[in-house]
Amino acid sequence: MNGLSEGANSLAYFLDNTEVDPASEDGQNRLARAHQDQTRITCSCVEPRPEMYVACVAGRFILKRMPGSGAQHAPGCDSFLPPEDLSGLAQIHGSAVKEDLETGTTVLKLDFPLSMGSNRPAPPPPSGKRPTEAKAKPQKLGLSSLLQYLWHESDLVKWTPAMERKRWWGPVQSNLLAAASGKNAKSQNLRDILYIPEPWKKDKQRDNAAQRNQIFHRLRAPAKGTAPLGILIAEYKSHETTRMGARFLFKHAPDCTFFAEADLVERFEKVFSHQLMLAEALGDAHVMVIATFNITKAGYPVLREIGMLLTTANWIPFETMRDYMLIDTLTEKGRRFQKSQRFNLAHDTPIASIILTDLTSPLSMFAADISADAVEIAALREVAAEGTYPAWLWIEDEPLPEIPAKGSEPISHVVQERNDA
Repeated sequence: MNGLSEGANSLAYFLDNTEVDPASEDGQNRLARAHQDQTRITCSCVEPRPEMYVACVAGRFILKRMPGSGAQHAPGCDSFLPPEDLSGLAQIHGSAVKEDLETGTTVLKLDFPLSMGSNRPAPPPPSGKRPTEAKAKPQKLGLSSLLQYLWHESDLVKWTPAMERKRWWGPVQSNLLAAASGKNAKSQNLRDILYIPEPWKKDKQRDNAAQRNQIFHRLRAPAKGTAPLGILIAEYKSHETTRMGARFLFKHAPDCTFFAEADLVERFEKVFSHQLMLAEALGDAHVMVIATFNITKAGYPVLREIGMLLTTANWIPFETMRDYMLIDTLTEKGRRFQKSQRFNLAHDTPIASIILTDLTSPLSMFAADISADAVEIAALREVAAEGTYPAWLWIEDEPLPEIPAKGSEPISHVVQERNDA
């Protein structure tokens, strides 16, 4: 999450050229003084050492990378991020996402409401549309791009062989909640209105329901005036028709039914039919839903707007079949990489699919959609050729190209093709 705070790896951090351990009591005291004085900390992952700043989250002082400095860290460092121009991150940083270095909080600009009046408007269409349908403004986050951002902040876009069999809904849920801490939107703390189901256990059903009801109680509609909306993040299970629309069920919350009106159900099925069919075809994909919802006076939740994100069995986000195949191959081979995300960029805007980080230097991996036309492929080639890192391309109707071995020097396919021409 935007840099590590408490020494999760073997890297050293320095305050005034003296090593500091963020996990120790003395380290916390020193970080508290650095936070008050706005003194920068440095990370030992590479020389010259990149600066980090101190933030206070949930009563503890943690280290965060400076905005836009992720590429200055070594690829093996927890604070490393590829250059923002390899994904859609550059478009939202500084506009839809603004970090306050003094407080350690982040202000998010959203293009959807977090409240509703007593005269309810018709439910808006689901977010996450393909380019010809998208209406989200580049300077604001839609629902689907908010979910991508929280996935990014949770470090769920990263993969190392050590994560094998250790990433399940428990750590995914806790990482997402932690990522939401310190995030404010429309003058509200995101964590206060966010419902992410706890891992389902029969013997924990009452405790989980009690925690959920605390959130729902805060969102109850008042007798008059504006009612707050909550945000749900959960794995979609199914929905079935009712007289007024449909009831939605989500994994890890089988005892809580969310209702939706007929208009929203129709749009959900239309907008997300491609993603739902792709997930069904793959068999082991997770269909992650983000939705705003209100609590009726009768006490049950009603969905207002819906977004979606597909992930692999290891909870790594993907968009297309080739995305999935590339991620599956890399995880099977025990490789270390980061997944790029689109955020607000249009579907046909070329971005790197993967940044491979276990070579002598990072490698950008581009995987064109199987349905991409000549114009889209040409645009992808151009972006790959002008990128910060060497580029690996999978754009032809052929099997997966050879992937450079661990620790080898990356060779750009773009350069190679030009030499062969």
